[in-house]
Amino acid sequence: MKFIDAHCHLQDQRIAFDHEPIIQSADTVGIKYMACCSTKEKDWQDVQKLSLKNNSVIPSYGIHPWFIDNLALEWQKRLASLLKAEKNRLKGHFLPSVGEAGLDFTIKSFDRSLQVKIFTGQLILAKELGLPISIHIRKAWDIFIHIIKKMGALPANGLIHSYSGSADMIPILEKYGFYISFSGSITRPGAKKVINALKAVSDNRILIETDSPDILPSMLDKNEYNTPANLVYIAEIASQIKRIPVQELVRKTYNNGVRLFKISEK
Repeated sequence: MKFIDAHCHLQDQRIAFDHEPIIQSADTVGIKYMACCSTKEKDWQDVQKLSLKNNSVIPSYGIHPWFIDNLALEWQKRLASLLKAEKNRLKGHFLPSVGEAGLDFTIKSFDRSLQVKIFTGQLILAKELGLPISIHIRKAWDIFIHIIKKMGALPANGLIHSYSGSADMIPILEKYGFYISFSGSITRPGAKKVINALKAVSDNRILIETDSPDILPSMLDKNEYNTPANLVYIAEIASQIKRIPVQELVRKTYNNGVRLFKISEK
């Protein structure tokens, strides 16, 4: 079986020192591609280095809503320049993406209006450059849908990572071209909302991810950090929820990832 980890953070300092064996272990279990998402300006270079060194790493560059304070004045210009250069470098292999970007209204102290401004700026870049975008949404679904309806579908689509919304939201997101990605949260006992959402996603829109080093599948040692190799556990649970063989679930998610990231399999 061939897998795509649709969203992870190999550059995260908790596991960055160990990235070579982590990537090797992922390869051993069939993880062919890993979308490695930055969260702030400071780690753009680290993500790029990982992609330069490993053909399996799909780089994603953006600003996570938790890290919008103290941005450089020309952050958007710098991001646009980097994305253009990476799109050119990776031409014929796959597309880089924008992200991790998004909105997180779970913490009241975060500036919501600034989040909207930074997120909208990244959506505009994704639209103008024809690149997919990896999106983080927590407790901000209404305003997110409002922004998307106003902006319209993105030409290269995008994914909602580690989906936490309701099943009722799925048809709206699919209408606007989004893929829906599920993480180790589906392995948690009592995760009824996420499980119902997974059941509602169309076969041609489902993705799976680890979000490593976070969201470790519940059946593993809680003292460990998550890694892309653990995608096999998420796939197994997802296949049980969807009531299809795991090989079929993996094939569908792999093909969806190939379409989203425009992966060339020559």
